[in-house]
Amino acid sequence: MIGNPLQPGSNNADTERALEELPEKVGEALMAWRKATLNRERVEALALLRFKAEDKERPATEIKALVHSDAERYQSVLDEIVAEGLYTKLLETLLSAKKIASIRTAF
Repeated sequence: MIGNPLQPGSNNADTERALEELPEKVGEALMAWRKATLNRERVEALALLRFKAEDKERPATEIKALVHSDAERYQSVLDEIVAEGLYTKLLETLLSAKKIASIRTAF
């Protein structure tokens, strides 16, 4: 695992390693987040269709509440949140490494 280049005691090697490895990891994390988003949208659409088919007289507000309380949707939302968090963490670490590298080369 790449050390955070902002941690006390980090050195140029940590920063260089982060600059080499993180762009690919950030890209993979972004792809995982986008896939999780697509999965959540698919789960919501399938739940919507399922609840509409069960009772054609059911009001839209009730269907919306059922979709939002569906267990599979809940899990897909959690997966999306975790994927977004990982992407954000990796991106911020990469941006930190770029800033540190910029500062170090300025002197």
